[in-house]
Amino acid sequence: MEQVSKIIKKIEEFAPLSTMQKWDNSGWQINLGISEVNRIMLALDVTASTVDEAIEKKCDLIISHHPVFFNPIKSIDSQFIINAIKNNIQIYSAHTNLDIAQGGVTEYLAERCGFTELDTAFEFIKYKQFDKEKNFSKLVSTLKTIFCLPSIRVVNSQRKTYSSIAFCSGSGAEFIPDLEKIGIDVFVTGDLKHHQALNAKNMTIIDPGHFYSERFVVDIFKNILKDEDVEFFTASEKPAWELI
Repeated sequence: MEQVSKIIKKIEEFAPLSTMQKWDNSGWQINLGISEVNRIMLALDVTASTVDEAIEKKCDLIISHHPVFFNPIKSIDSQFIINAIKNNIQIYSAHTNLDIAQGGVTEYLAERCGFTELDTAFEFIKYKQFDKEKNFSKLVSTLKTIFCLPSIRVVNSQRKTYSSIAFCSGSGAEFIPDLEKIGIDVFVTGDLKHHQALNAKNMTIIDPGHFYSERFVVDIFKNILKDEDVEFFTASEKPAWELI
């Protein structure tokens, strides 16, 4: 058993709430004033299935990357929120503050892909430049293995080599024009839209999807809280869409 305040303090020391974006809603989503926790469910998203799993595993707290609430609440009518409250499950989220933290989601994504000693651009971007060109087809094969994907979306796939690469977990397509200006060869991010892909010029963009670029967030939470006296569970999550 551990104090909830100690758990939250550890997360906020790693990713201070003061660093989240103005539009974001990191922090407490449901705070019932329960001071102790025995079991924690770690998740990318809080969904009905996440809450059901937390109930089944008798968890006291869900820690997620994506917040439950973004807009002002006028009424609580979502059944999974009601179920969480009925079962005394508190919910806390660390979103954009965790994205940009040192060792946070984007940096962790890049390191999982084999790239360390990264530079930062435009706050959310981690990038690496190389003295010697690297093989692009080998990169694609490596990423498919890391993301456990049989295929992966690529814009400007004709590239043979690259000498710089950038990462943005989740949705980072808005940074494409800026990254092209500084000469980045390859950009790995999710949620690439049709017209964003059409407007890409010389830069190659690899899009594993929002889910796959951020599902490692549970590992970050585990590392932050590894010394705490609680039991952790990882939510059984999958992308919202399926290929059939």
